[in-house]
Amino acid sequence: MSYSNHHTFYYEEIAIDYRIYSSYNHDNSRTILLLHGFLASGSCFHRMIPELRQRYQVVTLDFPPFGNSQKSAEIAFSYEDYTCLAASLLDYLQIKKIDIGGHSMGGQIAMRLAYSYPDRINKLFLFAPSSYMLPTDAFSSLIASASIFPAIMHLAFEASSVVGFLRHLVADPDKVTLRMVVAYSIPFMAKDLYPSLASFIRTRGGDLPNDSLQQIQADTTIFWGKKDPLLPPSIGYRLLAELPNATLHILPDAGHLLPEETPETIVSYIE
Repeated sequence: MSYSNHHTFYYEEIAIDYRIYSSYNHDNSRTILLLHGFLASGSCFHRMIPELRQRYQVVTLDFPPFGNSQKSAEIAFSYEDYTCLAASLLDYLQIKKIDIGGHSMGGQIAMRLAYSYPDRINKLFLFAPSSYMLPTDAFSSLIASASIFPAIMHLAFEASSVVGFLRHLVADPDKVTLRMVVAYSIPFMAKDLYPSLASFIRTRGGDLPNDSLQQIQADTTIFWGKKDPLLPPSIGYRLLAELPNATLHILPDAGHLLPEETPETIVSYIE
């Protein structure tokens, strides 16, 4: 299949932005779906996509309310909803089997897809995937339900520099580029993002439990930055013990934003 780059489809009447990058190898029918993390978008994979196109058709999407997908105070997506959304996109594109790469929250959704749709997933590539998080507790959910909470979040994100946020997440602050700052800043400019975020915090649910992880049979390659300040590499070792067919690569000079920091290294393992 060959598509132009930028598209929209509707899931539960919500506009979902997705992009397709055709493979440079026209004899290659393989597709990889890349899933972004919290507060990010499909653009976080921009440094990986050109090389991946040597051997894949690449698909990215923006989970609502992130990136260019629809934002609304009525949007209350959970991880389960995101999983169904991604599967619906594959149906819409008539893609039966696929490889998946997921970063942070996107890694959790990738594992959920492999658990819920084992016959559709060839390989998993996980970049510091969110793991072992519990559902939002009752107190936090109550705070997120307060009418003033979106305004508080808006002020908090305005007060904290996006540059500072990104520099904290990478091992080498010099790797924070203007393109990264612009890409991560744009979602915060939309006022309707914040009510959607409040809904997400209340409804996201927890990560897959141990017994579910142990049923994932897909070949899995896990990448973790040794200097990750958000999710420590110890989580990667725990996942390695849980997932039946997993390997783990600890990247010594990387933090949390692996697709931005070490794209060449990651892509070299994806085949």
